[in-house]
Amino acid sequence: MYWNGVLTRMGIFAKGSWFIYIIGSILLFLSLTITKNISRKEWFLLFGMVGFYGWMLDIILFYLFDFMDSGKPAIGEIPDIFMFVIGPAATAILFLNRYNTPTKLIRVLFFSIFSFLIEYILGKLGFLKLKGWKPVYSIPFYLLLFGIVLPWTLKLIRK
Repeated sequence: MYWNGVLTRMGIFAKGSWFIYIIGSILLFLSLTITKNISRKEWFLLFGMVGFYGWMLDIILFYLFDFMDSGKPAIGEIPDIFMFVIGPAATAILFLNRYNTPTKLIRVLFFSIFSFLIEYILGKLGFLKLKGWKPVYSIPFYLLLFGIVLPWTLKLIRK
């Protein structure tokens, strides 16, 4: 009985959280196994930096501006860690693994669309509760993130 209450307070069973667990786990596994152009040191630094960016974005969009809620609106639940730390960090590592190929623009567009679709699906599953925010508002953010911010972060780490 006690542990069921603990698990409930941690938000483990939030509506639609199963999707973010599956996607986050797959992305983390892929980022650990198929990255050949990212060293282990770069992997850890990127994971930490992007995870920090994601958590700060969570605080700004979800708590300061109150544009949306995830799961149950409480900071620091387990699904939030998957959504704002593990998922974005693993996605960034997969994106940057082959960034310097001739297909940069295609990769930026692909990962932007992928991120948009994940956000859209989480909204449809009821995990994200939008309060005046529409998923299409995120598209310029994703393009900026994958086109400028993440490549700059990798350059910063490699210097």
